[in-house]
Amino acid sequence: MSAAASLWRRWRVSPLFWILVFAALARTAAIWWGLPASDGWDDDGVAPRNFLVGMIETYTPGHHFTYPPFHMFILTVLSLPGIVAALLNAPSFAPKAVIAEMIHVPYMTYFAVVARLVSVAFSLGTIAVAAKMGALLGGKRAGWLAAAVLALNGGLTYYGQVTNLDGPSLFWAMLSLFLFMRVMVEHDLKPVRWACLAAAAAVATKDQTYAVFVLALPAGLIVWFLADAWARANAVAILKQLVLWGAIALAAVLAIDGALINPHGFADRIALLSGSASQDYAEYQTNLAGRIAVASDMVAHFSRYYPVVAIALIVLGLVVVARRRGGELAAGLLPVLAAVSFTIAFNFVALRTETRFVLPQSVFVAVLIGLGAEWLLSVRYRLGHAALIAVAVWAAYGVIGVHAAFWLDPRYDAESWLESHIRPGDRVEIYGLNAYLPRLPANARVSRVGSKPLKARNPLPEVTEILQPYGAIGARNPRFVVVTGFWVQDYLASRGPVAEIGRRVPKVREVALRDVDARGFFGALFARGLPFRLVHRSDYSGPQVPDLNAYESLKQSVYVFEKVPDRAAAPIVTAPKSAATTWPNPLYRPLRGWTDTRAGAPFTGAVTRTCFRFLGLSY
Repeated sequence: MSAAASLWRRWRVSPLFWILVFAALARTAAIWWGLPASDGWDDDGVAPRNFLVGMIETYTPGHHFTYPPFHMFILTVLSLPGIVAALLNAPSFAPKAVIAEMIHVPYMTYFAVVARLVSVAFSLGTIAVAAKMGALLGGKRAGWLAAAVLALNGGLTYYGQVTNLDGPSLFWAMLSLFLFMRVMVEHDLKPVRWACLAAAAAVATKDQTYAVFVLALPAGLIVWFLADAWARANAVAILKQLVLWGAIALAAVLAIDGALINPHGFADRIALLSGSASQDYAEYQTNLAGRIAVASDMVAHFSRYYPVVAIALIVLGLVVVARRRGGELAAGLLPVLAAVSFTIAFNFVALRTETRFVLPQSVFVAVLIGLGAEWLLSVRYRLGHAALIAVAVWAAYGVIGVHAAFWLDPRYDAESWLESHIRPGDRVEIYGLNAYLPRLPANARVSRVGSKPLKARNPLPEVTEILQPYGAIGARNPRFVVVTGFWVQDYLASRGPVAEIGRRVPKVREVALRDVDARGFFGALFARGLPFRLVHRSDYSGPQVPDLNAYESLKQSVYVFEKVPDRAAAPIVTAPKSAATTWPNPLYRPLRGWTDTRAGAPFTGAVTRTCFRFLGLSY
C-alpha cells in the first residue's frame, strides 16, 4: 500500500479530518467575495493593498505603518509572482508608475485571493491546535469537540477568510498557549523555546496580542507552582528557560518590527496605536462605569460567536478543569487566564468591544466548551446529547448566515443596477473608503469627492479624486450619486447625548458631527432638499443570524441618487424591486433568462423563487 493510500485511510476515519474539511469549505465558499476588483471589501484587511506598503513603511527610516510586518512578509513572499509581473509591466520603476500599474484589477485580485487563502490556512491551523489542547486535557474526543466548536464559531468563520490580521495572530497565540500547556502537563521544558517564539510571532503579527500573555503567563506560572510539586522542585530551571527564551522572543519582536533599524518610526507607530488609532474609536468612558459597560457588552455579544446556551458548556468545562490536579489544573486554566488577560490588558485599556476585539476570548473558551460537551457525552444522558445536537445545528445556521451575507452582499445588486442604467460618459460621484464601495461600470466617468487630502487617499483606477466641499455638487453636475449606508451614517446621526452610563461618543463620530458641510449636504440629499431623487436602494435581505451588523464589511446598503432637472419633480422614492431576478453574484447572471418568468419560463422561475425563499435568501 502506498504512503498516500495509507494516509487517506487514517484521515477518512478521523473526525478531526472531516471537521477541518467542513471548516475549509465554510471558509472558501466566499473566497471570491467582491472580486475581481482593484481593492477588497474586507474592512481593515491588509490585502490586496496594504501588505506591501506595510513592509516598505516599516523599514523606511522615519516612517511607520499601522500594523507590524510579520504576516505581511509572508504575504509578500507568496505574492512575488504578481509583484514581479507588475514591476515588469510598469513604464518605469518610479513609485508612482509602479503603484499606477499595480492597482489594476488582475494584480489586486491575485493578491487578495492569495491573502484570503493564507487566512483560511491559519484558521484551519487554529482549529487543529484547539483539538490538540482539548485532547491534552480530556482525550481525543474532547479535542475533536473543541475543534468542532471553533469550526462553528461565527466570528472565526468571518475572520478566518478575510485578510484582517486577527485570525493569523490568534493562530500563533493558540500555538503558544498549547506549547505552554504541554510543558505543564508533560513536565518537559523543551517546548518552552517554541512557545516563546510563537508568542513573538503572534505579537509581531498584531501588536494587541501582547494582551493574551501579559497577565496569563505570570498567573499561569503561579497556579502551576502552587498546584504541581514537580514545578516547585524545578522552579529555577523553569524560570531560567522562561527568562532566556522570553528575552530572545522580545528581541525577535523588536527586530521584526523595525525597532532596531527604524527606532523613530517604531516609536511613532506605538504612539499611534496607543493614541488616536484606538482612543479615537473608543465608545466607553475611562472610568469604572466604562469598564463595566465594556464587560456587559462583551457578554451581550457572545451570540456573535456561539449560541447563548453554550455558556452552560463553558461552566461545565470549568468544573471539569477544576477537578484536575497538578500540571493539568494549571494547563486547563491557561486558556481561561488568556481570555481574562486579554480582557483586562486590551479591552479595558482600548475600550473596544467590536467583533474582532472579543474574538480571542471566543477562541480560547472553545477548549472549555469542548470539555463540557465531552462530559455531557460521557454521562450517556440522552437529553444532554439532544441538546448538544441542537446547539451545533443552531451554530451551523450562524455559519450559513455569515456566508449568506457574503453571497447576498447588497453591492452586487447595486452593481447590476448601475451597469444596466449608466450610459457611456455619464458622470458618477462617489464618497468614502474603497472597502465600502461597489464596483462601478467602466463606461462611466467616476469622481470621488471629499475633504481628505489627495495624497492620503487610496486610489482607484479610472477614478478622479476631487478635493472639494460636498456642497459644491452643483458645479460638478453628476448624473448619479452613489452613497453607502455604513459610511454615511455618522453624518446623518442626531446630535443627541449618549444616555447610557459609562458610554461616550467616539472622537471620530464627534468629528463627523462637527462637519457642517458634510452633514448639511447628506442631510439635504436624503431629505429631498437637493435636485436628486433616490432611484435605487440595495439592502441585505438574507438570514440575520448571527449579528451581521457587527461586521462593518457586511450588509452594506447602497443608495443611488439621480439628478432631476426640476426640484419639484424630485420626490424621494425607493425604486420598486424589478420583476426580473436580482442575482447575488455575477457568477449567476447567465442563468437569468432560464429563471426569469418574463423570459418565458414561468414554471422554473416560480420553482427557483420558492427554493430561494425557503432558504431565506433574496430572489
